[in-house]
Amino acid sequence: MKGRTIVVGGGIMGAAIARSVALRTDPIDAPVVLFEKARLAAGSSGRSGAILRQFYSDAELVRIARDSLRVYARFRATTGCDIGFQRLGVLTIGGPAAPRTIELVQRNAELLRANGVDARLLDARTMRTLVPGLVVDDACVGCHEPDGAGVDPVRTVEAFAALAREAGAITRIGERVQGIDVVDGRVRGVRTADGSIAAERVVVAAGPWSAPMLSAIGVDIPLHVVRPEQHMLASPRVVSRGAVDRDDAIAESVMGRFGLEASALPEPAHPVILDLERGFYTRCEGHASRTRVGRMDHSEDATILDPDGIDEHVSDTFRAWARGALESRLPRYREEADAGSLVGLYTLTPDAQAAIGPWPTIQGLFVCTGFSGHGFKLAPSVGEGIAQMLSDELVTAFDRAFFAPERFERTSATNTHRAFGL
Repeated sequence: MKGRTIVVGGGIMGAAIARSVALRTDPIDAPVVLFEKARLAAGSSGRSGAILRQFYSDAELVRIARDSLRVYARFRATTGCDIGFQRLGVLTIGGPAAPRTIELVQRNAELLRANGVDARLLDARTMRTLVPGLVVDDACVGCHEPDGAGVDPVRTVEAFAALAREAGAITRIGERVQGIDVVDGRVRGVRTADGSIAAERVVVAAGPWSAPMLSAIGVDIPLHVVRPEQHMLASPRVVSRGAVDRDDAIAESVMGRFGLEASALPEPAHPVILDLERGFYTRCEGHASRTRVGRMDHSEDATILDPDGIDEHVSDTFRAWARGALESRLPRYREEADAGSLVGLYTLTPDAQAAIGPWPTIQGLFVCTGFSGHGFKLAPSVGEGIAQMLSDELVTAFDRAFFAPERFERTSATNTHRAFGL
């Protein structure tokens, strides 16, 4: 077997890349082959909360999150695929218990607006109106993104992979890439248990499995894999808010601007909440009929040395913390039952930003990893940008220098405060 472009990893990044590249290439003359060792979305992607927010501190991230959200919002209308897209809204809260978070919310709200995002700076009273029952101090501030959303992570990966196949890509599911062949500084293909597959370009989008694969060919990107614990509660029954007010009417008009169809999923009990003051996030997952709670900061998450042997146990301590954190903001959850727990997989870089692009010393090798827990928010733009690179086009989908994988060879600076990508 021979391909021109091999993509390693069947998560959201690999599937989005395979689709974008396949749309630009001839399936006979320049085939695209996607390898996934287990099943689609078997790793980080399938465990994700798949929150689509645009709240970032860097314009480079705001723009690609904005563009990716537009792709997701139009996805069903443009492809016919239902990915469980649901407009939820995202509310990011800063408060006096962590004074820096107030400044962060105010600064980022301004940054979002400057980059074409509908972002509204709210005081405590307005937040309580937006989210009935929300407990916030009068000094709290919030940034509300009415267009913020979520998707069903597994269905979304499967949809991108199906569209890649429709465009002519080949998907090899259940086949592990055991190594990358490099001869005289140039990629020659990959090896699997079934033999060698020749290729001119290899894109490594294998999440937690990227580091050992790259290290074996002398590419050492400082990647750190952790297992964030996450807890689920039953979602509360939605209380009707009655007539739609003017702000809601304006927000609803955005659906038409983005070509978004009304969701058939249950109405969420509240927006996605990113609570910077208290260090947790929560999302109502209509596709799973539950509410997810996780930590904003990865510094307390256990390190993973072997992602194939991940410990799936979630501690009672974390479950109690998650429930307590959510109930402190939304006391109505005291009446809701637990709905399970799970362990995620995040691949972190020292600056909490992904490594995307060609590796300078190996021709034909492209890296796409280290998304630090926010890959879903960026995947459509990243897939498009990688395809532009491989087609020798001007890269307009993202800022190449911002994500350049070799930047870690130039600096050892870290920023753990931004572990959630903020």
